[in-house]
Amino acid sequence: ASAEADAHALTEKKKKSDSMNADMIDQIATLKERLSSSDASVQLLAKEKEAIESEKTELLREKALLETDAADTRCQVQALLEEKASAEADASALTEEKKKLDSMNVDMANQLATLKEELSASEANIQVLTNEKRTIASNNDVLCHQKASLESSKNELQCRVQALLEEKASAEADA
Repeated sequence: ASAEADAHALTEKKKKSDSMNADMIDQIATLKERLSSSDASVQLLAKEKEAIESEKTELLREKALLETDAADTRCQVQALLEEKASAEADASALTEEKKKLDSMNVDMANQLATLKEELSASEANIQVLTNEKRTIASNNDVLCHQKASLESSKNELQCRVQALLEEKASAEADA
């Protein structure tokens, strides 16, 4: 009865371990999805930054061309000065946007590092749980062998008791 209780307890422990393994696998899948999403966002932000820098370069080139043509007429000078002011405002806005994107990249890099640490910890936990599961399975095998051995001993003892009862009955009948 104690061996059966132990076996039942080990079975329950294995079920809990299997459930924890499934939960860890689900958590890892979620982390991988979040990591993939973060990677896609980082790539998108890098492309946007490149486009902004390209636009800034183009605006600066246009500004230089307009400043060269400014000597032609006073109207052209006024138009170039207005465009220059606009380009500077755009450059300033782009610089601010770049700062924001750089900050977001740093935040995402930190999140990625955290996710990698969590993933590593989850993988270590899964390995520990897998080892525990193997140990439980091994212990279950040992308990099954012990149970079979005890049942065999019990059967032998029952046969001996039966033989002794028959000898006693025969001896009483002879007496």
